[in-house]
Amino acid sequence: MKAVLCCLLIACGPTQRHGDDTGSDAAPTPDMGECHEVIDVVFVLDTSSSMDFVLTKLDAQIAQVVTASNTIATDAHFGLIPFQDNSVLDATGAMGVVHTSATSLQTAFRYYRDTFTLFNRNPADGPSGLTDQNPVCEENSLDALYAAAATFPWRANATRVIILATDDTFLERADNYGDRDGDGLENKTDFPREGNYPAARTVAEAITALHDAKARVFSFSRMTPPGFLERCGTPRRLPWSAITDGWTTPYKGQAPIPMQTDGGNFDLDQVKNGTLSLADTINKVVLESHCNPVLL
Repeated sequence: MKAVLCCLLIACGPTQRHGDDTGSDAAPTPDMGECHEVIDVVFVLDTSSSMDFVLTKLDAQIAQVVTASNTIATDAHFGLIPFQDNSVLDATGAMGVVHTSATSLQTAFRYYRDTFTLFNRNPADGPSGLTDQNPVCEENSLDALYAAAATFPWRANATRVIILATDDTFLERADNYGDRDGDGLENKTDFPREGNYPAARTVAEAITALHDAKARVFSFSRMTPPGFLERCGTPRRLPWSAITDGWTTPYKGQAPIPMQTDGGNFDLDQVKNGTLSLADTINKVVLESHCNPVLL
């Protein structure tokens, strides 16, 4: 595993930059000269009803993240993409889709929690969208990651980090999150009501976009399936054992997304029970990523 992830999982000293122990003919690395990278961080957050605790904890801790990022390099930029069966690039920051303060991020976290999480309403449907719109348990993190890579205005000289939080796996094109029984139709109006929420991307397409953006993905995901009483009350396409697929286990034979982007994964249950701090963990991965080129 890359140096970034190794230092997150074991106790170690200052991260050794890639190439430090190469010979004199090695290409220059950030340690060989002054680093001028700024910090760009995009939050890709599952806002389904089981994920309210993440939005609440980020609301309380985001000021620490903003301060730490600006300590590493001034003028840190932040983005936010909430998702359930669809996603939206939040545009409530001081610079539209770019947030520069903890205050605007806190306002956004509260808005998505109170307007969408509380009612199981899909973010891209807007505040007047249908409620209880969750026909299958899987959530559309894949298209949200693609949007983060391809549509956020990453700066050319930025360390690029994506922080994703979700408690389930995802579907690929040409499946549909609104088709609860997989019959190719989205026309049932009894609970859980169906709707047209097609998966737009494949894992390979999302990975290509992330590689093109040179963005690392650090995910917070469940490491074990939930107990019976914790489970989503609607149908699912993949077995409960597959909730780790794409994050810590392969997705249909493809390596986990964090591994493919030189990132890492953390236990979401530890965040929930308070044994893992979101702020401390995010600050560490941003620091370890800064001026540390992505190795693909």
